[in-house]
Amino acid sequence: MKFGRNAHLSGLAGFVVFLSIAVWTVPALASLAIKLAELDTGDVVLQQVELTLPAQDGRSGGVKIGRLKFGEHVWTSVALHCDQMRLADGVLQCRGGQLRGIEGLESAKLTFAVDMARQSLTGEVVVAGGVVAVRQSGKHRLTIDIGSLRMAPLVDLIGRLPVGAQVSGLLNGQVERLGRRWSVRLNASEMAFSDETGMRAAEGLALDVNARAEMLPDANVRWQLKSNWTSGDVFWNPVLLSGGWKFDATGGFGNGLLRIASANLSGPGLDKVEGSAEFDLARRTVTSGELAFNGAELALLVPQFVLPLLVPEQVERWQVAGGASGHLSWDDGMLQAANLELADVGFSYLGQRFRVGPIRGELPWRRGAATRWSIEVDGLRWQSLSFAPFTLVADATERRVALRPARLPLLDGALVIDALSFEHAGARWQGSGSLYAEPISLMALTDALSLPSMQGTVSIAVPGFSVTPEHIGLDGTLVISVFDGYVQATRLSVADPFGLLPRLTADVSAEHLDLAQLTQTFSFGSVSGFIDANVDDLVMARWKPVRFDANVRSSAGDYERRISQRAVENITALGGAGAMAAIQRSVLGLFSDFGYREIGLSCQLRGNVCQMAGLDGAGADDVPFKLVAGGGIPALDVIGYNRRVDWAELIERLQRAIADGAEPIVN
Repeated sequence: MKFGRNAHLSGLAGFVVFLSIAVWTVPALASLAIKLAELDTGDVVLQQVELTLPAQDGRSGGVKIGRLKFGEHVWTSVALHCDQMRLADGVLQCRGGQLRGIEGLESAKLTFAVDMARQSLTGEVVVAGGVVAVRQSGKHRLTIDIGSLRMAPLVDLIGRLPVGAQVSGLLNGQVERLGRRWSVRLNASEMAFSDETGMRAAEGLALDVNARAEMLPDANVRWQLKSNWTSGDVFWNPVLLSGGWKFDATGGFGNGLLRIASANLSGPGLDKVEGSAEFDLARRTVTSGELAFNGAELALLVPQFVLPLLVPEQVERWQVAGGASGHLSWDDGMLQAANLELADVGFSYLGQRFRVGPIRGELPWRRGAATRWSIEVDGLRWQSLSFAPFTLVADATERRVALRPARLPLLDGALVIDALSFEHAGARWQGSGSLYAEPISLMALTDALSLPSMQGTVSIAVPGFSVTPEHIGLDGTLVISVFDGYVQATRLSVADPFGLLPRLTADVSAEHLDLAQLTQTFSFGSVSGFIDANVDDLVMARWKPVRFDANVRSSAGDYERRISQRAVENITALGGAGAMAAIQRSVLGLFSDFGYREIGLSCQLRGNVCQMAGLDGAGADDVPFKLVAGGGIPALDVIGYNRRVDWAELIERLQRAIADGAEPIVN
């Protein structure tokens, strides 16, 4: 029996009715072949359909489909072969069915029975190591039971994964339709996935999903969802997230909008998140919504969600404590307001080297309006240096946060932040400001930092600096007053300050430093007078110098210039193994110190080698150089013979010279 190409039935029910009429009106045939031009069941469209029934019950039969369309997927030349096919009493049965032409189902075994009178279907598909049982009763009831179905072939059937991506796991559960209502209960276990690069991957996932949906007469959908992620880990570069999260929500869908009437989220470190929202799926934006959270444990959440984004290489070096709560609201497709409350928040870096807190305060934000932030900081500590409690107040607008001048008490002085602001520009935040330090006792400061005690006071002026997550730069000159002179740094810049390889560059100069104070502080021996110094083109990697051009010279002027025997010995040691002090031996035993005319030393560091020179400038490696030029009686010269010195060795000599208390030996 053949039908013309224009024959067309809409819906499975029409096909069943048609087939019933065809069979009952042809009571006895040696075999039966039925051809349809198209069969459209809504989601599934079959074209060029040919059904072949066996001449006798229990013989093989089958169905050929020229083109099968399911959603966006299209297969051609699809065939179903049944080892046993039977049509009796209006019931079409197939046993040992096997499909050809649909990738992922070619190994599947099908058994089904279609009761045409009752318009019911029962079937079972053994596929992907599991079983899918289907029961349809009439037009409105459909039940699909899923047992131990492996996900990989299922995903291949639904849609191809990107090249290199993988999915595995087991799926159990049930999908049920009753009229306009659908319910889904699924359990995924032993689930894993990864993309080609491995930057998005999961392992050992176990997930329960319960969902219900109802198709409303106005074509909208009403739904509710409960999910429980019980175990397993997900790595979504750079965030690593573990199980223990629950999500419940109710809402609707229609006209391109996904509406969440209410939603609740909870998990490790987060007691509760409540919210509601409306999403424009085409524009991928939140058109309106509210979100509130409380009980956020920052010790768990910040290392998981914040630090991997800000300092991915140093997550383990930071510790965070305290709690937070907050609220966000959207309207007109944009975030309109936010509020964050901090409760006893603290964080530290590398144990106790740097720590702040506890911090308490409120940080409100409003689009198009100014707000004020106020934060109480009970403590700030860097190394062994502690700041007394202080308050920070800031004015916030839509894209700018400006800190009001703040005084941070430190020892007998203070660090004063004269200006500091952060602006959002170019899709990121960047800051700038200026600060200075009120005079601080140098002795108190060096004692607090466990450095050799120094006399005098220190004051600092930083007229301008800029900050981004990748860079800290100085605008202008950093000036520090010390040893009755001053040290200034220009072109100071730190790249990747929180990364694995921070890199500092700067030019540093010092003028009129009192040598008496300096040498007394470091127990180098006694030298009176003043020096100037320059360290040009300084480059430090991981806070260790790898390049600079350094030069130290006696300051110009008329002042006393005396140098002790011990200082002579130490300078001689710095000059290398071949250095020596040339002294008028006839009067050596009569003096404990000597006059000098000038001191000069330079070091050009490249890699690990310091190329040294003295007062007479650069020269060949085998040409001696003068470090100290004598003056007065007795005259004293210190000569160096080794111009190339290993940098680590030079530092070791300097440390030994400072540490040794032994009496100097002069030949």
